[in-house]
Amino acid sequence: MDAPLYPPARAFVMPRRLPGLLDTKDTAIADLKAIPQAWAVVKAEIPNVEARVGNEMIKPHLGNFSFRSLLQFGVVKSDALDRIDQKLKALGER
Repeated sequence: MDAPLYPPARAFVMPRRLPGLLDTKDTAIADLKAIPQAWAVVKAEIPNVEARVGNEMIKPHLGNFSFRSLLQFGVVKSDALDRIDQKLKALGER
């Protein structure tokens, strides 16, 4: 069986996040940072969050990591994430 032939892309289109409910499990940290109201909630619940996710090794991956994915590394605590989820839910779809 031959592989299908696909025409080349005309231009690269940067992926964009579709509106939806925000949370700490499925929403990337970079997406939360890009929404001022959501980032204000995160900063209120996680002291010194910029230092926790701002080191040079993790910065390139903020578009792939959620806060829940960092639980195993001790970067954040689950009770803070539960409070953040409640407040993000109140913001509605973004």
